[in-house]
Amino acid sequence: MKTEGSSSVAARKRKPRKAKGAPKRRPVRAGRPRLNGDSPDAEMIICAAALDLFAERGFSSVTTKDIAVATGFNPALIYYYFGSKEDLFRRAVTLAVERAFEQFRVAREGLEHPRDIIYGWLDTHVKEFETISKLIKIGIDYAKTSKRNVRIDDAIRRFYVDERDVLKAALAAGVTRGDFRDLDVEETASFISTYLDGVFARAMILKDFDPVHAIGDLRSFLNTQLKWKK
Repeated sequence: MKTEGSSSVAARKRKPRKAKGAPKRRPVRAGRPRLNGDSPDAEMIICAAALDLFAERGFSSVTTKDIAVATGFNPALIYYYFGSKEDLFRRAVTLAVERAFEQFRVAREGLEHPRDIIYGWLDTHVKEFETISKLIKIGIDYAKTSKRNVRIDDAIRRFYVDERDVLKAALAAGVTRGDFRDLDVEETASFISTYLDGVFARAMILKDFDPVHAIGDLRSFLNTQLKWKK
């Protein structure tokens, strides 16, 4: 014979029945939520994370899984956007180049004097120091690989080709206007580009090296050697 007390205990033990058609609750997962793969920013997020990882660890040490963990995306989504790790590496290089030149394009607005354009390019190396450092790091790491990829080679070379074009155009304009002394435009552009590379390489080797000061020294040197005319 059931007593009133035993009946209430049994009632508490009974699990409530789910209504038919009621949606199932998804289990709550701990940790970082996955981002929406349909987001228009998904491709850029993957590319930016890959740039950081390639610069930090090197191309051969970074896996697609590492990039997936860093972004919160499924690895399959990375292959969907990029096809291969090599293609993603090329796109990461392209991103670094585009960032640097976008900063330069912004800084160049309103600049007409060849001197100011050249100084603007030097200033871009200060403002985008982190981005250009990553580009040079992954470029050096990639140069050590035995298997080269033509498209990756072209993406890295693009930075230097575009840089030479900017410098040569400004130098040639300065000579034509009579602002600079007569000089070898090709040789001078090559010198500036190589010097800037050396600044970034030394900054990677010597922790106490001041790249901003070194770029300032280049500016002073050019001011003397090119003989700006006021």
